[in-house]
Amino acid sequence: MNTFTITFLDSDVSLKARLLNEKAPSTSAAFMRLLGNPIYTTGRHAMYTGKEISIQLPVDVCKDTPLHDPAKENLTCFPQPGDILFTFMPEYAWGGIPTPIYDFGLFYGKEARTFFPAGWIPGNLFARVVEEDLVELEEIGKVIHMKGQQKIMISQNLK
Repeated sequence: MNTFTITFLDSDVSLKARLLNEKAPSTSAAFMRLLGNPIYTTGRHAMYTGKEISIQLPVDVCKDTPLHDPAKENLTCFPQPGDILFTFMPEYAWGGIPTPIYDFGLFYGKEARTFFPAGWIPGNLFARVVEEDLVELEEIGKVIHMKGQQKIMISQNLK
């Protein structure tokens, strides 16, 4: 299965994304294993990276998987619209937060970059929103930027 769906439950918007299995095989496979059950979480606008919806994957779902300290593959600091990056931060690495961070970064606009107060942090580019959903992605990104976080469900495409 090469695709999954990101549904913004508060806005009734669904986006289809395609895995980049050839470029990020470990991250893609580990992520799809998580989707045996849909993941429910929230997405909020990122602070430092530009036009990004930052989606934190639940710790209890990720902690005993290869996404905990993942392989570095298909790294980038300059995502393009539609790119989905996975970035892992261990306990206490980000602002002293005592839990790990499993970030699913959904980029919706140009001129984004993964530069933080601590410096450049590349992410694994492992999936991309399909071309026909990019306009809707940009629109939901603007809604989240202006109105705040949204409830999200990430699920497998069963087709």
